[in-house]
Amino acid sequence: MGRTPSAPAEADLAAELAQWLRSLRQQAGLTYQQMAHKTPTAGFAPATLWRAARGTTVPRWPVVEAFATACGGDLEQARRMWAAATEQRRSLRSASPGIRGEPVLRPEFIHTPAQLLQSMRAMQLEAGGLSLRELEDRAISHGVTLLPHSTVGAVLRGERMPAKRLLIHFVEACGVSRAPTGAWEDAWDRADAYRQWATGNSRSDHRGAPGSRDDHHQHVGAA
Repeated sequence: MGRTPSAPAEADLAAELAQWLRSLRQQAGLTYQQMAHKTPTAGFAPATLWRAARGTTVPRWPVVEAFATACGGDLEQARRMWAAATEQRRSLRSASPGIRGEPVLRPEFIHTPAQLLQSMRAMQLEAGGLSLRELEDRAISHGVTLLPHSTVGAVLRGERMPAKRLLIHFVEACGVSRAPTGAWEDAWDRADAYRQWATGNSRSDHRGAPGSRDDHHQHVGAA
């Protein structure tokens, strides 16, 4: 029997697309106002371009196209990423309501920031849908003050990658993962290496992304 598409899967690809768009803008060094001026025929306001890079939904293709064009991005890659995220969105619309999502992805299978985000969202759900305030209170009760709800909120919205210590405190606050702390630290290292490769900040000269066959580091392949 086939598996029903889940909400974290759709959010995963939407977050991947948004992260890629944000990296394009950072590399181009443009404000959203400047981006709007660079694509006047598209007619999109700066706020529209800003929302496209939040990762909370899948933007329309013309918006993604205008965003990538303004920043000098690869339109073919933009189209592929947008199409994949859109297809998952269509699948979700036909899925049965009330599905809470997949089990928490084991840390040894995590290689990208999007996979890390998916797992964090799944942990929050598995822990009973804890609110950001409840997560912060749990951390404080364990003597941890480095889990501010505002920062965690930005992470779960896909706006930023968590710091390694914040990830560990988040995992502990949720209390649903049986993996050792070291496994989550390794997962963060792989996701951060992928992030640096994807944004062109990696010092390595690998031909493929971290975790691919071209990467000679010891990464565990996803099942």
